[in-house]
Amino acid sequence: MKDIILGASHITDLSGLDHILFLIALAASFDLTKLGRMALLATAFTLGHSLTLLLAGLDVVRSLIVYIEVLIPLTIVITAALQISGLSLVTSSKFAKNSIYVITVLFGLIHGLGFSSFYRISTSGDSSFIIPLLKFNLGIEIGQLVILLVTLSLFSLGRALGIHERSQQLVVGGATLSLAMIMVIENWPI
Repeated sequence: MKDIILGASHITDLSGLDHILFLIALAASFDLTKLGRMALLATAFTLGHSLTLLLAGLDVVRSLIVYIEVLIPLTIVITAALQISGLSLVTSSKFAKNSIYVITVLFGLIHGLGFSSFYRISTSGDSSFIIPLLKFNLGIEIGQLVILLVTLSLFSLGRALGIHERSQQLVVGGATLSLAMIMVIENWPI
């Protein structure tokens, strides 16, 4: 149970705002009517994140955190920029709809690298880390679903109040882009 709680707290912790911002940027053109599609995107993110942690637990992958701390907010910048550009992850071409899953998995890999050093150290010498890893990632998935339910509920409320999808994309994309750019600047290796 502690691994599930650790996973959920990892994704919802405000000191790890990057995960929350990424999910919000990804959801910028959604509302509750698209919860299923957004949940699939969140699961794609978790798959990438999980793969990185698995490789870290096996001591196959190590990362230089100074570069990862810049790459993580860059994933948010790119996601927000896609939203600002008008790409609707709901109504775009089939190619755009499918490629966003690949992009989300890749960005999950990068976000996982940010936690991989800690995870590798915490599982060091423990050959039975697979079950705790699965529980941890279940916690991440639960945490993401909570974030998405709150976010998409707010977006649905906005839609009920007359806010159009494009306006939502611009405002949410712009806000997440601005915050992520600040994170990029703060973490830029000198």
